[in-house]
Amino acid sequence: MNPAARGGFVWWVYYEAPGGTLFPADDDHAGLVAVVNELKQQVVAGTEGGAFSLTEHQQVIARMPAPAGLGQSVYCIGVDGAEVCTYRQPLLFDNGRLDPRVEPRVGAIWAGPLCGSSYTFAASGSIKPPSVHLDEIFTEIDGARVVLSGAAMISPYPPASGVLFDFLSSLRNFLPCGGRFRVNEYGRAFTARTHEFIGTAPLAQWFTPLTPTS
Repeated sequence: MNPAARGGFVWWVYYEAPGGTLFPADDDHAGLVAVVNELKQQVVAGTEGGAFSLTEHQQVIARMPAPAGLGQSVYCIGVDGAEVCTYRQPLLFDNGRLDPRVEPRVGAIWAGPLCGSSYTFAASGSIKPPSVHLDEIFTEIDGARVVLSGAAMISPYPPASGVLFDFLSSLRNFLPCGGRFRVNEYGRAFTARTHEFIGTAPLAQWFTPLTPTS
């Protein structure tokens, strides 16, 4: 998000594409700007604008320089009525040509914004403690590894059929040696390096939304 005097608004949402091209959002998204700026002001007084992201549960996460003594950066969520703030209006760019909701054929290059939560698919045959399962998806939160099978309480894991089985099979096809992938705010998943579309993550069998105690 960057400041711009566009359409009468002081702030505007931008997407920075690979290569550095900046695309302003097709709409002003004033509510999202207000949430992000409020979070940044709460952590570092006088700080506005800058990076933010939306999780696959459409929860807002703001990234900003950390206060002295707390490392280089911090990630903050907003809480409203004991619920983490979400933003469900689609973020479209380039007159709708960059749309996070598109769903191309599996294997095609993802055509939407390259945004989303980052996850890692374990290398074939690799077990990631504390999991005892293969084909594990994991991430790190506050330095601790969190694995899908445990976070979503899936048993047996990996499943022998169903939507998660199909998703894991697609992951193994595109990441045969494991690797990173991203999942955007509509569950669309694509490889982090080559941006091939993997499929839509089965959110009913996925990492749970953030909570105020996350």
